[in-house]
Formats: sequence, C-alpha cells, structure tokens
Amino acid sequence: MSIHVSIDGKGHDLVLLHGWAMHGGVFADLVPLLTHRFRVHVIDLPGHGKSSGDQRVVSLSDMSDRVRPHVPANAIVTGWSLGGQIALRLATQTNLRAMVLVSATPKFVADPSWPHGMAPDVFAQFFAQLHANLESTVQNFLSLQVRGDIHAMHTLKALRQRLMEHPPQAQMLETSLAMLRDTDLRSLLTAIPVPTLLIAGEHDRITHPRATHAMQQHLPHSQYVEIRRAGHACFLSHRDEFLNALNQFVAHLPDERAA
Repeated sequence: MSIHVSIDGKGHDLVLLHGWAMHGGVFADLVPLLTHRFRVHVIDLPGHGKSSGDQRVVSLSDMSDRVRPHVPANAIVTGWSLGGQIALRLATQTNLRAMVLVSATPKFVADPSWPHGMAPDVFAQFFAQLHANLESTVQNFLSLQVRGDIHAMHTLKALRQRLMEHPPQAQMLETSLAMLRDTDLRSLLTAIPVPTLLIAGEHDRITHPRATHAMQQHLPHSQYVEIRRAGHACFLSHRDEFLNALNQFVAHLPDERAA
C-alpha cells in the first residue's frame, strides 16, 4: 500500500494527522501559516485521501504502523480526533519532540470506568446508519462536528468542501469507525514522556472537553487549552486561537540540542 504525504516549508518537522472520514486536505488553509516556521508533513491515513486502502489494516495499531515510517525523528506530531489516537500510539513507538492532541480522547465510547465518551447505544446507532446510508451518515457527522460552534455555517462549508475533494473509501470508513469503537489507550498515557498540548473546543459534541481534562490527569507533561465557543473542528473555526496556542507551546519546548 502507499501512504500519501505532502511536505512543505522549512524548520522543525511538524506532522499533521486528520480525523475520521477526512483527509490531509482539511489542513489546507492552515499549512501556509505554518511553513515559515515548520517543515510540515501532512499525512493521509490509510484508505483516506490519496493513500491506498489495505485490508490488513484492521486496528489502530495497524494504522499507526503504516504511518510511523513517514514520521521524522524528533517531530512534533499534531493529531485531530482519530489522528490524535494515532499520535498517542506513535508517542509510545518513536522518538517525538512533542505532541499536540486536538479534540482527542483515549477512548471514544463510554463505559462505567470512562463516563466521558459517547454512549454505547448512540455509537451503535451511528454504526448501523453508516451501513444503511454512508453518504447521509458522513454528512450528519460533519454537522455534529460544528454543533455549538459560533462559526458553524462557515466551518461546515469548509469541511464539506474538503471532504468532496477526496470522498472517503467505504470499507475504510467502517474499519476506522470500528477502531474508534474498540480502542482504549488509557493504559498508555502515564508512559508517554513527551511534552503534550491538549486543545479542546468548549462545545465539542464528539469528544467532550471532560474527556480531554480526564486525559490530562494521566499525561505527566501536558497542558490544556480550551477554545471558547468552538466545536470539534476548532483548528478550522478558530484558526487564530489554535495557532496562538500551538506557537506558544512550541516556543516553550526545551531546546532539543540542549536535551
């Protein structure tokens, strides 16, 4: 299989990992604002965007294994939603300088030990709807991403535009949704040594800020930023606030040469 990576800019390596049903193009408006400071690597996850599918990719670990060869040593890895879970896995497998988790959670589905996720019956209904009507389900998912966002209409338009550039592959949509249902990364958190920035949207309906807060309690070198009046795609709807948080975080990272 082939993994598509777009690389642009000069500076420290910054990797961008997108979320479920999307592709690296979702970061298109962000990349030009980063390339003066970073060498930006935008990766399409397996079966998304311009990356080919692979029937052997059936778990989050498999997906992470396919992505890992394209992540430079000492990179700053930024993962949004599903991409955040890939970033968490990478942080235990390779040498990163830092990690930025955007609207991310170690566990998407709630259970008695993790009340911060989506109710299991709601997730099951969403999975069933995907089988019945893929296009409608994906469009509803985009609408859910902007719920509570002060710039909802503009953000939704941008998400829809990017989605249609490279419509998702049906089989990988189902496979990656099953990954979100089955993955629990909580046991990894305390072993992650890298500085981590957690960014959450105040009104996120997919990964509630409570999940990000709970995750922070177990990440030993983490800090939390909540973007007011933002939903799940806060890097799109509140780009300036997102960039400000990212730049401040990077500015205070230890000098890797001194380390």
